[in-house]
Amino acid sequence: MIKIWGTSFSLIGDLIMSLPQLNYFKKKYKDTYINFVIHKKIAYCAPLFFNHPYIDKIIISGEWSSFSSNDYNIASNCDVVTTKLDHKNKKILDRSHEDKYWYNKRSCIDETALMSGITDFNDVLSKNEKIPYLNMWFDAGFEDVQKKGAYTYEKVHSKKNHILSKSVAIWPFAGYGRSKNRNPSLDWWKRLVLDFNKKSIKVFHFGYINEPNLSENNTYYEKLTDLDFFSQIKISLSSKLSIGTDSGSMWVLSAYSHPSLIISTNWYENHKSNLLATIPPNINSEIIFKENGFASLSVEEVFEKSIKRGVSSVNKIDKFLSFFK
Repeated sequence: MIKIWGTSFSLIGDLIMSLPQLNYFKKKYKDTYINFVIHKKIAYCAPLFFNHPYIDKIIISGEWSSFSSNDYNIASNCDVVTTKLDHKNKKILDRSHEDKYWYNKRSCIDETALMSGITDFNDVLSKNEKIPYLNMWFDAGFEDVQKKGAYTYEKVHSKKNHILSKSVAIWPFAGYGRSKNRNPSLDWWKRLVLDFNKKSIKVFHFGYINEPNLSENNTYYEKLTDLDFFSQIKISLSSKLSIGTDSGSMWVLSAYSHPSLIISTNWYENHKSNLLATIPPNINSEIIFKENGFASLSVEEVFEKSIKRGVSSVNKIDKFLSFFK
């Protein structure tokens, strides 16, 4: 048996981009045991990877954004390690890009594999095998409080999910708003939400806890950024359509094959060719790409594409039913 230690571990987006490496290791070595490693700082995303058919064990690092001596001991006893080890000092070294402008030449999937020391990635995997995959082991949508203390019972399903199934989920600010060139402006998002609200289409807002409000319409706008990340993902997956920038959150949704509109631009420094390099391949997402910023991105374009994807208005019966269990 070949023991694997990896595949990437520092950010949610990096973990998603590394998922095709699971296909690679299983296909190349047949008999493997894969330790899927996650930094403690993003341990909250671990449930996303439960029940993945190729992950044998999830390991949370012993340090917040690094590794402990125990992590080193586990890695040093593996046959394949997706980063370098400093055996003299008994440390696991951080992964890094050898080419600063990698995105002009390779996709994020190929680059992440190369960072793992994989040089025959495209020889081993087909195009479809390079698509990140997550297994939905949970029920998507809102969760109502369940009975306690009983061995068996019927699950109570939230009627609010009926409205959610018609609605839009937005993840407006990539990198928790830190990567400003990566997002349309605050005003742009407010105008988009307003257009949806005018048509009685409900918008659920997800993201980081301190993101600004995008509407004062309590009927057709609901901000859920105070929920934990996993809960936000579960709810978003039950929406008719998710809209957001090319960020880890949207890549997670894409790995579940959730219908999505991904708004993107070439926000990296000196990104002049291979312009979709930062977006992992996906099955059920549409990419709206605007070169060199979002000046030409119209609210109308995104709104119309959302309607074509089946987003619809909330009627009085929907609202009435949502008050009952």
